[in-house]
Amino acid sequence: MGNHASSFNGQKSDGKSAGLYIHVPFCRTICPYCDFYSIISPPEAFEAYIGALAVEADLKSKTEFGDFDYDTVFLGGGTPSTLNEYQISRLFKSIRRNFRIKSDAEITIECNPSSVNESKLRVYRDIGINRISLGIQSFSDNHLKKLGRLHGPIGARRAYYSVRDAGFENVSFDLIYGHSNQTITDWWEDLDTAIWLMPEHISAYNLIIEPGTPYGKLFSKGKMPLPSEEEQYEMYNLLNVTLKEYQFGRYEISNFAQEDFQCRHNLKYWRNEPYLGLGPSAVSFNGKARSKNVSEIKDYLSALAQDQLPDREIEELDNAKMIEERIMMSLRLTSGLNLRKFKFDFGFDILETKSEEIIKLIDNGYLSLCNGIMTLTEKALFISNEVILKLI
Repeated sequence: MGNHASSFNGQKSDGKSAGLYIHVPFCRTICPYCDFYSIISPPEAFEAYIGALAVEADLKSKTEFGDFDYDTVFLGGGTPSTLNEYQISRLFKSIRRNFRIKSDAEITIECNPSSVNESKLRVYRDIGINRISLGIQSFSDNHLKKLGRLHGPIGARRAYYSVRDAGFENVSFDLIYGHSNQTITDWWEDLDTAIWLMPEHISAYNLIIEPGTPYGKLFSKGKMPLPSEEEQYEMYNLLNVTLKEYQFGRYEISNFAQEDFQCRHNLKYWRNEPYLGLGPSAVSFNGKARSKNVSEIKDYLSALAQDQLPDREIEELDNAKMIEERIMMSLRLTSGLNLRKFKFDFGFDILETKSEEIIKLIDNGYLSLCNGIMTLTEKALFISNEVILKLI
């Protein structure tokens, strides 16, 4: 890995770092709650996709994104673990050929428990992947079926043990709560099992019903009973209290980690740091503008077959938008909003501009202000969006 990191088109590093996201849209089935761009395609379609990613990487390396050192890489989806060993190796060869990947980079791949095996895991280790994110969602057979997952509770455990046997020391679980007919006891049992297995990181998301998804259509027809708001609040509170007891520190509203195992890649999003996205629907941010690749894979492949970058939606971020995003993202983190740095970066004094709103939120116990750092209180976490909107 060191040799790869030290060379890129003969250029020397200027010290700027960024994250690299690679979208792999393929899935064996589409989960009914998922709103990410994903498709069901035969395995023979994967080869053309890997080739297109290599072309996009080459073209993007000739833009401003070729000037960065990449200290995080994240393969998301979709289900990246649907790719076979040869395809994932090809992908990483093209990535390392076009970008400077630092020798100590955090390199994550999202895996469905049903699509990982010992052979794939060995290859992951060999090509430098050092963090596995397992999409477990639940340890209940009944709930896994309702969530459209292909694995069962035994399969989830088996996948986790295989990951450990392969030598991975940085493992994350994705869990979902607040879904149809889930009780607080059900949620406690999921948490209890996750803690007993003891990964380094847990991402736990309250189910959001997205319009256009199968869940969204059922919900609009009144055919999808969800836990009450009070029950969902109790589930979130149980999550916070339980994980804290077992040394999982909450560093973002839905993310918990043992010491020094926070997801460095996702922190780039929350800190508004630069990142490059490859693949259909992937988003890039160069520090001033955000761009999103076309989502439809046919259009994506067609453009790259002609050695052209795919169509993109581009959003230029003016000062007002950057201020809004800094407030939103910083308050999601336990580290909070550093008011001195915020004023230095944008010339904006939020204490003066939003003084009335801030005083009310502090008096009502939703906001804390200490040593120049503004943070949400635990009382505010479950309704964080409502609280943050009062400040932008």
